[in-house]
Amino acid sequence: MSDYTTESPASVAARQRRRRSLTTIGVVLLGLFFAFWYGLSYWRADEEARAGGDAAPTCRPYDPDERVPAQVTVNVYNATTRNGLAARTAGQLERQGFVIGKIANDPTDRKTPKVAEVRYGTAGTPDARLVKKVLPKGTKNVQLKRKGATVDVVLGTRFKALRPYVAPTGRLPMCPSPSSSTS
Repeated sequence: MSDYTTESPASVAARQRRRRSLTTIGVVLLGLFFAFWYGLSYWRADEEARAGGDAAPTCRPYDPDERVPAQVTVNVYNATTRNGLAARTAGQLERQGFVIGKIANDPTDRKTPKVAEVRYGTAGTPDARLVKKVLPKGTKNVQLKRKGATVDVVLGTRFKALRPYVAPTGRLPMCPSPSSSTS
């Protein structure tokens, strides 16, 4: 007998068919696995985005009735004999964001206030409340019969310094006012 064994051509063909079938099934399963994995990654990313909810607001809606220092014009008057008191105080108010109008000696013949006076007309009431927040304790409000929202700060003999303007805490800043521009 011969040392060589031979296989019948039918069994060789059957083995090759099985090998091709197993290779094809393996490649298809591997492709399905990667397709499933790819789709799952998008599904998870979408779920994470939904779980985050809406983006947190960065400002609160514009309120035309709420005043901020940049909207308030303040005239600063010195009712004392201290030179430069009105100018120094006006500079401090300006650094806190207020718009400065006039800086001068008190133009009225009213009695000199002890600490300070905030003089304003009816239209300036909200502005006067805001200005008074930075003035020292003992400041008096004086409502005058005049038009306009300008606020006068009259500095008295016991006036030392302004308090810092502190924006309300725990609240978001106000969004800018909507413009009528379409651009």
